[in-house]
Amino acid sequence: MSQPAPQPNPALTLIQGIVVHKTSNALRITFSDGPGEPTAVGVQGAGDGKGKKFATLLGFKNGGPGKHVRTFADGSTLQVESREMQPTIITSADGTEFATVHRGDTTSAVRAGGGEILRFSSDQEEARTPDLFRMVVSDPGGVELGRLDVIRKVRGWTLARAVDAAWQTYVWWDHAGQALPVPILGTRFLGRAPLSDEQRRTLLCACVDMPVGLRPYIAEMN
Repeated sequence: MSQPAPQPNPALTLIQGIVVHKTSNALRITFSDGPGEPTAVGVQGAGDGKGKKFATLLGFKNGGPGKHVRTFADGSTLQVESREMQPTIITSADGTEFATVHRGDTTSAVRAGGGEILRFSSDQEEARTPDLFRMVVSDPGGVELGRLDVIRKVRGWTLARAVDAAWQTYVWWDHAGQALPVPILGTRFLGRAPLSDEQRRTLLCACVDMPVGLRPYIAEMN
């Protein structure tokens, strides 16, 4: 008698972001948490001035520092200002600061006015491989919320790398079948615990800062 197929644990979260080039040559990362409409989209340099946008159009800026814009499914936006050798600043559409990301060997996202939101640290077993970077995402108390992969090569999308017995079974959708002409192919978050709205928005902005802004969040990314 055949055994029933294992079912995904509904308490777990899977958020996948895929990076492509727009016709303007700007990088775009589209996030989904299942088949269907995307949950958010990030666009390289959407908040930059005309000069920087023109450089992107000519192909001189394939990711990197700039004012990238994240648009959520509800139409709200956050600007992710990726900066060289300085913290990343996340602001709302009216210019109000939402959070600051302080990068280092580990990285901390701090809300405006103080108070940590998320912490990013190296996975002890697989922080860097030819295919991906992997980090642990924790709450301010150090409790693990999930694992975040930054995908470097197509093989990094492989199901076996992401899912072990603890994660049970997932169905993957829309991941890249061929290498794309982008510096980083995308991100994948596997969450072990529910995220607050603030944590989720911060995480998705971090997932723009790394593959589009090309900012390192753990020592192994330098």
